[in-house]
Amino acid sequence: MNTSIYQQHRPEGASDGLYLKLKDGDNFKLRILSEPVITVYKEGDRPRYAWVVWNHDLKKTQIYAAGVSVYSQLVALVEDWGEPTDFDVRIKREGSGIQDTSYLVTPVKNSTAPPDTAFTEAEKIDLPQATKGKWLKDFVDDHTLPEPFKVDDEEAPELTEADVPDFLKPDDK
Repeated sequence: MNTSIYQQHRPEGASDGLYLKLKDGDNFKLRILSEPVITVYKEGDRPRYAWVVWNHDLKKTQIYAAGVSVYSQLVALVEDWGEPTDFDVRIKREGSGIQDTSYLVTPVKNSTAPPDTAFTEAEKIDLPQATKGKWLKDFVDDHTLPEPFKVDDEEAPELTEADVPDFLKPDDK
């Protein structure tokens, strides 16, 4: 067996839970299982997009949220590859700050279908609720972004920066 130790072991971290949060150097093979949701972190920020995904590397269903750069790369793949729910993508993050972070989305030539349990788990996730967003198709119809998280707002004084899930905080262009 010639499998590299680097393929056999990944350190535990922020990506092990329900929400997939990429760190500098992360490179995951994913299958998108849902339609996208659009969400806004705070007033004035660019929208973010979220999907329920099957993470082939961690062998689990997760929520992945990304900025415009990842969404735009997925859009570019549709013409030649079809709907992103029909093939796997590899998403790699390089950089650690807002200004120096980039993402590379590449289609996987030999995609592997997720297990049936991935679809069952995906159906249980209320993506708009989990991301405080709305289905992208609804945004296309009404052109109204969802309300941003209200941080330190008089109407929600109990909500602080720490209450906002990390995966919704912008970290890319």
